[in-house]
Amino acid sequence: MKDKILLALVTFALKALAILPYRALYFLSDLIYPILYHAVKYRRKTVHANLVNSFPDKSEDEILKIEKGFYRHFCDYVMETVKLMHISDEEMRRRMRFTNSEMIEEIRTDGRPIFLYLGHQGNWEYIISVTMWTDPSLSACQIYHPLSSKVMDKLIYRLRSRFNSTGIPQKQALRAILGMIREGKQPFLGLIADQRPQRHPEPEWTTFLNQDTPIITGGEVMGRKLNAHFLYGSIKCVRRGYYETTFQPIEPVEGEEYTFSKQFMRMLEKDIIEQPHMWLWSHKRWSIKKDFYTNRQS
Repeated sequence: MKDKILLALVTFALKALAILPYRALYFLSDLIYPILYHAVKYRRKTVHANLVNSFPDKSEDEILKIEKGFYRHFCDYVMETVKLMHISDEEMRRRMRFTNSEMIEEIRTDGRPIFLYLGHQGNWEYIISVTMWTDPSLSACQIYHPLSSKVMDKLIYRLRSRFNSTGIPQKQALRAILGMIREGKQPFLGLIADQRPQRHPEPEWTTFLNQDTPIITGGEVMGRKLNAHFLYGSIKCVRRGYYETTFQPIEPVEGEEYTFSKQFMRMLEKDIIEQPHMWLWSHKRWSIKKDFYTNRQS
């Protein structure tokens, strides 16, 4: 009962905030930025260390410029995501444009599932609006990690279920997608796959942003079982609050293990280098060190 009351109160408050126009939300974002960056210092050490290790050739001034740009964008991202609770289809189409949605229509003709790999770049929450650019007969869905807070988990699920997209908990993904296929549906699955994987068992490794980086391979394993198409969604910020996504096929490298996962990371890396402040630097992606496994085996 307490969770239901809290969820109702939080939802009401966020909906009231979401009614505000974008210019008002960005005004609030500008007010929140100095508090988050200078006063609260939210994960400042993590962000700074990630940037220094990722861009060893950049000067301290260049690092600080990216760092501050990230925090400004992060505040915008929060406000833009709240706006999902009260945004028209027309406004959403203006805010997130898909430059080559016809690619989806071209490759879907064989009926195979489509796996869309994404990173925490730009505003990844707006990707759910892809359903307005593709045939409604596609079964759009995304894999998500349930949050420990039941209230926040339900809230995020509601946001990500906008525009006829279905959220699937990670542990139920394969079963749910197989169920769609048995029902004659064609899954169009979004995977945000640049997070830190579980520590055990030992993850697969690649070089990403000048560092040994553990990668998530579960999506590729599942996609290969289902003979899926693998695509990458390249998200670029055109100007404040406006984004473009371009679909790109992920081309496998012959003989490379987990090649789709590794190629995705390379494609994402290029986008991060182009717009570094647009990536989620506050995540502790490199807390798992390769030396941990090397020392354990020796």
